[in-house]
Formats: sequence, C-alpha cells, structure tokens
Amino acid sequence: MTKSNYQNMRFLIVDNIKPSQDILKQFVMRSTTKQVDSTHYAQDVASICQQKNYDVILLGYDLGDNQKNGQQLLEELRVNRYINRHCIVILITAEVSQSMVLAALEHKPDHYLCKPYSLNELDKRLKSCLHKKKAMARIYQALDDNNAELVINRCKHALSINTPYKTECLGIISRQYFELQQYDEAKFIYLEHQNSTNCQWATIGLGKVALHENKLHQAEKLFKQLISKFPLYLSSYDWLSVTYEEQFHKILAEEILEQALLLSPRSLTRLKKYANLCIHNEHFDKATAAYESNYKLAHNSIHHCADNTIKYVQALIGHAPSLSLINARKVNIKAFSFLKQMTRDFNDSDIKVQSHFLGACLFEITRDHDLANDEILKGEKLLAIEQSNIAPEKLINISLTLKRLNKHNLAAQLLVASQETVETKVDENNKYSSINLKDKAQADIELGLTLYAQKKYRAAIGKLQDASTIFPKHVAIKLNLIQVLLVSYEQDRHPIKDLHNAKNLLLRVTKLDLTMNELERLKKMQKKYQQVAGI
Repeated sequence: MTKSNYQNMRFLIVDNIKPSQDILKQFVMRSTTKQVDSTHYAQDVASICQQKNYDVILLGYDLGDNQKNGQQLLEELRVNRYINRHCIVILITAEVSQSMVLAALEHKPDHYLCKPYSLNELDKRLKSCLHKKKAMARIYQALDDNNAELVINRCKHALSINTPYKTECLGIISRQYFELQQYDEAKFIYLEHQNSTNCQWATIGLGKVALHENKLHQAEKLFKQLISKFPLYLSSYDWLSVTYEEQFHKILAEEILEQALLLSPRSLTRLKKYANLCIHNEHFDKATAAYESNYKLAHNSIHHCADNTIKYVQALIGHAPSLSLINARKVNIKAFSFLKQMTRDFNDSDIKVQSHFLGACLFEITRDHDLANDEILKGEKLLAIEQSNIAPEKLINISLTLKRLNKHNLAAQLLVASQETVETKVDENNKYSSINLKDKAQADIELGLTLYAQKKYRAAIGKLQDASTIFPKHVAIKLNLIQVLLVSYEQDRHPIKDLHNAKNLLLRVTKLDLTMNELERLKKMQKKYQQVAGI
C-alpha cells in the first residue's frame, strides 16, 4: 500500500476476531499518518461514526452471536447518515452464500472481500475505490447536499471529460430527472442505454415511467423481461410486484415477491411487503412464517420495533384456528415469549395494552377462556388509565383487536375518541397532513362498519363516503359502501338516492381489475342490487 495514497486518511476497522483485526490495523498503520481506530463491538460503531468522519471503514460481516452483522451496521450508518458517500466501506466476510451476498449488496458496500484474502487483494480494492471516490467526489457531495440540479450539471461535466464512470453518471442523472418529474428527459436516457452492459437500471427506469403514465401492461412486460435476463437483479421483482398491485393482482404481487425471497431471504423491506400481501390475501400460514422471519432478522437492526411482534401475533391469530389444539398451544408459547420480550424492549402504554388483548386472542384460540378473561381485564384497566396518552392510529389498532374479542362497544368508543383527536389536530393545523388523512380514513372505515352493525345506516354511509373521498381507488371501501347503501334502502325505501348511488358505484367497480375475492363480493352486491331494485 503506497503511503502517499492514504497518509491523510482516517480508517476504522470493525472485526470481532482480534488476530484478524490486528493484521488489518498493522497493515493500515504503515500507510497513514492519522490514528487508526478499531473496535470488536458492533454496538459501538454507530456512536464512533457520529463522533468522527472516516474515509475508510473495513467492516467485518460476522461480528459475533446476538450482535449486529456487517450488513445491518452498514444499513444503520447509511440510513442515519452517520457516513457520507465519500466514505469507502469494504465488507469482509467468510460467508459466501448467495442469500448473504445478495442481502449485503442491496446496501451497496463499495467493495466486497471474501476470506481468506491477501493484503495485496485488499490494497487493490482500496486503490480502486479511492480512484472512484476522487473522480466522483463533487457529484457525491451534491448528492449528499440533495441538490438535484447541481448533481445533473456535475454529472454532465464528468461525461464531457470522458469519465471512466460513465454508466454510474448516466444512472445518477436519470434518477435526478425522475425525482424532479422531468420524465421525458429521464426516458431519453433510459431508452438510449436500455440494452447497454450493466445498465439494468435503464429498464427499471422505463418501467417506472410506464407506471407513472398508467401504462401498466407495458411496465409489467419490462420488469418481466429484466427478470428473465437477469434473475438476480432483485429490484425488478419489487417493481413487478408494485405493478401487479396497481392492477389489483394481489396474489401475483405476493407470488413474485416470494420468488425474490427464495433468492434473497434476508431483505427485511421485501419480507415485510410480502407478509403484508399474504395477510391481504388471507394466506395466514405464509404470513405467520414471514413475520416470524422478519422478527428474528430485525432484532439487531434499525428495523427492530414493537410492530414486528404485533404483526406476527396478528398473523398467528389468523392462522392458529387451522391448527390442531396441540399445535396451536405450541405456537402460542412462542408468541407469548415474543410478546413478553416486546414489553421489555418498548415501554409505550399502547404496546402494553395491545399485548394484553392479543394475549387474550391467543388464549381464546386454545380455549383457555379464564386466562383470556384475565388478559382482557388487565388490558381494559390499563387502557382506562392511559387512553388519553395513546395516539389516534394506535387506538384504531387496539380497536381492531377488541373487535376480535367481541368487545364492540369499547372498540367503537376508541374509534370515536381517535377521530375526535384527529379532527382536533386538523382544526389546529387548518389542513390534513398525510398521516392525519390516513388516520382519519382508517377511523372512518372502522366506525362506519361499527355503525352499520348497530343499524345506524345514515351515519355509516357518511363515514364510508368520507373514507372513499380520501382514498378514491380503494375497492374494499367502495364495496362496503355499496352494501350499506343497499341495506339502508332495503330497510325503509328512502331515500331513493341510496339506490342510485349504489348503482353508480357498482358500475364503477365493474370496470376495475379485481382480485378473485373482490370479484366474488361484487357478484353478491350485484345480486343484492337486483333483489332490492326489483329487477
């Protein structure tokens, strides 16, 4: 390693094996005048990087049992911006499985080094990374500053002087154009380089433009072509799943993510998305397995949160009734251990309330009714004390669990309370934030269904119409609204407007691309309309 290349650079070495760390440290110390920092402990890395700016991080992948791994650390450093784009990160690992490599590469280390390696190999990779960082320094600085126009200008300048990093510059420019909504400029670059070597991003870009233009079949075709040619280019699976969702093909969206997870099962973002689709499609067995994997993979990462446990238990509650009583009790043991750990890790009152009510649901499935009642009483007692301190969206989530326990009155009270809180905040701000809109829509839906169950049809119609206004493309809201309109008209034949509104909604929904479940429900609503209208 040439001293002149590295003498003013700051190095951080992260390796839990002391002999390996010492070899790397001696190697680096011969070539830099700066102090070389090192640590055995994964939990120290984030705070170290907050205190100092490093030019190079030599990052081990396996950092010990029950510790963050190199991939998780790299994600944390990048997401929290503890390191910038100028920092060189070389991931060093003895594990070379496809799943690990693909998961690590999704977080874009600058280079990858497999053990056993020679110091000469490390030196070559460092020199290659340093050459690129210097050539792209001004572009990376503009990216770190979120200055899209400056990024474009600097990339164009680099291209004008024949930068060896032409492909990366073109990819960066096109992404800036897309984010600036200058789609024609982005599309021009995508089309020009669609068939160039290492330009899979161009096909992804064309697919994204097609999605924006609502050319869904064209987007689907592009992403499928990319998967066929480059089956390990995982973002193509993600975008194809998005396309299927836009077409309301939720089953296909689930299946394509399942294919991606077979290739790279450690991607948490993809795993969560897949699990959510499984829940939507009522594949509770798959959802339970996916959320369990998510829970375990997220434990030492920035994705560790109470929601991982709650989602797992909710999926299990859907799945457990299909199991034998013996097997249901076995999986319940695991679920209760997860809930116990959740309340240790997170002290929020809503989490503790949810833990009691979810525990009650689990006990009901295994017919332990006395234990279920004990959990309900504990949850109700804590809720009465803490309700005013719980956020509206959390109250909505708790109300859904209460409905499972047939506590409909308490669930309705929480929905009313959550909506009043949201509306108060909206009045204070004079406008909805995106979060408030979502909270209000969810509250409207749940309250609308509760009012319908109580035969308060006019109030239910109003709430569902409010939710449909906020989310006009939501098929389930439309189907719920049709049902309430028809039942309302059937009960008192007044007002006739309800029947006309139901007819108009039926015609609109008929033109949509529906899932099998939605199509079956639509057919029932059509028959109901014919019956009520006397056709």
